[in-house]
Amino acid sequence: MKALVFAMALAASAYLMALAIESPQRVWLGWVTLLPLFYGIRVLSPARAMISGVFWGACLFVASVAFARTEIAPSFGSFSLLSLIPGVYCYFGAALTRRIGFSPYLLALGWIAVEFAIRPLGLNHGLLAGTQGDGFVVRVVGNFAGYVLVAFLVALVNATLVFILSGVRLSFTSPRLVPKAAITVKSFFVNELPSYLLHLIRASQPRAPPIRALP
Repeated sequence: MKALVFAMALAASAYLMALAIESPQRVWLGWVTLLPLFYGIRVLSPARAMISGVFWGACLFVASVAFARTEIAPSFGSFSLLSLIPGVYCYFGAALTRRIGFSPYLLALGWIAVEFAIRPLGLNHGLLAGTQGDGFVVRVVGNFAGYVLVAFLVALVNATLVFILSGVRLSFTSPRLVPKAAITVKSFFVNELPSYLLHLIRASQPRAPPIRALP
């Protein structure tokens, strides 16, 4: 059931990405559309993360060709490129996460390689920068430092949101261990206190006077 829900989230993410590339009025989608992909990198093994990346890329191709008017050509080469590149990225991202932990900064840097690898698709501004249309971020950051930096910032925001939301979830679940610890401490004192008091009571009882020696 969890796998089905996760697959649906990946498919929805890819569809929203295609809509964001198609319409400049949906620029806000680019800042959240990669959440399921980064979540898979954070919690899945490298092999399963690669499968999720391939599935996400395939869904993005289908959504771009069938439902949205994007610049992606409906060809087998485009399908292969758009499927394999996210899969490879997710594999190495998950492997890096298993080794050093989930790093939004390093994952955003790695996404720059994705943008360079998918240039044969013909997207003018790439994937993530393409979701921003001609908005404020593209005009300010893109014209100054290039659209690759825009993609880096969008990927960084997505990965950071996953990092923050995962931390909030852990903070909500961790207090459940506190009552168990309290019960353990309480049971320790309840079990040990009577024997300790009994020892004190026995030690505080008056001793009988010594028996006088007979002459």
